[in-house]
Amino acid sequence: MKSIWLSVCLTGFVALFFVNSASAQRPDDRGPATIRLEAATFSPGRGERPDIPPGLARNGYPAGIGGYYIVQFDGAVGEAASGVLRGAGADILGYIPDNAYKVRMTPAAARAVERLDGVGWVGVFHPAYKLSARLTRDGTRLYRLRVENGADFDAAADALLDAGAEIIRENGNSILVLADSAVVDDLARVLDVARIEDFQFHQRFNEYAGGVIMGAKTANDSGYDGFGQTVAVADTGYSDGMSGGHPDIAADRVVIMNYPSDNNSSCWTAINDGSRDVDSGHGTHTAVSVLGAGDAGGEGKGTAPAARLLMQTVEDYLDFKRRCASIYADGYYLTGIPLDLRILYQDAYDADALIHSNSWGSAVAGDYTTDSANTDDFVWIHRDMLITFLAGNEGVDNVPNPEFDGVVDEDSMGSPATAKNVLTVGASENDRRDDFGVEHYECDNGIAGCGGQNDLGTYGLSWELDFPADPIASDSIAGNAEQMAAFSSRGPTDDGRIKPDVVAPGTWVLSGHSSEYQENYDDSTNPRNGLYQWNGWGLPRNEYYKYMGGTSMANPLAAGAAAVVRGFYETEHSTSASAALVKATLINSAHDLLDENNDGVDDNHFPIPNMYEGWGRIDLAAATDGSHLYLDEGAEGTGMRGPWL
Repeated sequence: MKSIWLSVCLTGFVALFFVNSASAQRPDDRGPATIRLEAATFSPGRGERPDIPPGLARNGYPAGIGGYYIVQFDGAVGEAASGVLRGAGADILGYIPDNAYKVRMTPAAARAVERLDGVGWVGVFHPAYKLSARLTRDGTRLYRLRVENGADFDAAADALLDAGAEIIRENGNSILVLADSAVVDDLARVLDVARIEDFQFHQRFNEYAGGVIMGAKTANDSGYDGFGQTVAVADTGYSDGMSGGHPDIAADRVVIMNYPSDNNSSCWTAINDGSRDVDSGHGTHTAVSVLGAGDAGGEGKGTAPAARLLMQTVEDYLDFKRRCASIYADGYYLTGIPLDLRILYQDAYDADALIHSNSWGSAVAGDYTTDSANTDDFVWIHRDMLITFLAGNEGVDNVPNPEFDGVVDEDSMGSPATAKNVLTVGASENDRRDDFGVEHYECDNGIAGCGGQNDLGTYGLSWELDFPADPIASDSIAGNAEQMAAFSSRGPTDDGRIKPDVVAPGTWVLSGHSSEYQENYDDSTNPRNGLYQWNGWGLPRNEYYKYMGGTSMANPLAAGAAAVVRGFYETEHSTSASAALVKATLINSAHDLLDENNDGVDDNHFPIPNMYEGWGRIDLAAATDGSHLYLDEGAEGTGMRGPWL
């Protein structure tokens, strides 16, 4: 019997809060609904009010001056509720669980809204609600602030300066400031500031896996290889910075956009390397995993070997100065990434890339950040672009209670992986052909110890502090394709949603080796830091391929799979599939892992969906076998339908 895949963009722009309206409580059968903010949870219908710290509350707004409110309805919200609010003069800014919106309106409009049928409660959106629950207050540091949509950005920036912040960088709706933590409450009281969170430099969360385990070979052999699709990869760089930088991807399939980091007088000087991949080789590895054609023997073949590559290179060397020099170490950072990610996505979209692969992020333990909100907003507006993100490599077993030893802890999902409208990708184990080692070729310069096999290793030996107890500690890092990679970040998100969505192999993945400063093949080191490029896991296979691991490596395999699925719909159904349909196809055809919780037993203890693997490991053979029916709302929400209707 054929199954039906329904694709719907789950949410629109939810700037602050996390549960979409479809999951809202029903007051008639569950009692009065609860307001669920990151900073407070309370039920106005039960007479509850939040406990707000002194100085972070507002009593109201002056007459005629617009301010920010929460409006909660008696039942689930929808178009009718939003229309009522707009009719009363309110500007809707985002959904708040449960059954509520954040709105901007005048006090007079607020009084009118209170009298509307169906409105249960209207309250001020207090400055306390703007602060991330994980905000660090330990002296001077960098903070990231988001200015509310539709507000006067320049006026908000001026108010931040008056409150004691030093502006380091700004673009889109975001401002990076250097400030003493003592003035954070003053920053929160700036009217049009919507959120304040710790600034984190985005991290790199560091063939056979895709072709065999994910079914890409079957799909490719059937003619579904990503032809006609363009995949954007935002990463460190691309080999020597030229379109012909790696032999697996012909130069006529590559377009490169470089994003040089801004200099500023207060915090750092950026040294731009152009698009060269000089430090970790991370970007070259991820790009080849997406769409490398492979060598004559099939080495390094990506999941979409006929797709085109738009490479967005975002890494530069930073020399920190002034107060920042005591906080951060000089080195390579992904500071080419815009503060407002929508700028990055729009550039790719304008260049016809409808798959966007991102193997970087921030470790936020399930938080829904400004990056997550801006990403959701972009997909809501551009419904034909699927954005993929790695889940993160924060999976650990560090609960001190001995009862939990040997179990990977929950709640370690990164950002923007917590976004609702992206495909979030975790890492499963690679099934290397030899469980006891990984072969590699003799190195050209004959250095001592070069040649033979790399040892696969165990989780306990490789990450002693993270995985101190069996069964994980003694488990091999590869060799069981039915098992999760222990380091892969687990869900759920802080609001209870299942993440990751899917998984792909992420241990001992063989892919492209950047040509720059190779330790085993080049005589010179990088003059910037005196180091060779990172060799990856173990020793490289040769000068063109090396092994790496992490959800960074799983994500591009999934992005390539998305390009294959999108091409499948174009070829077989003459359909330009929405991002939601591509995501639904990958989810509904995924394979349920047998050892998702890393207990060493293939018992399927937690059937899908679950917080370990989401809906399972991507299976491209199943996704493109033509056995499924579909209903697609379309890139413009037009209700596109499959040929069976």
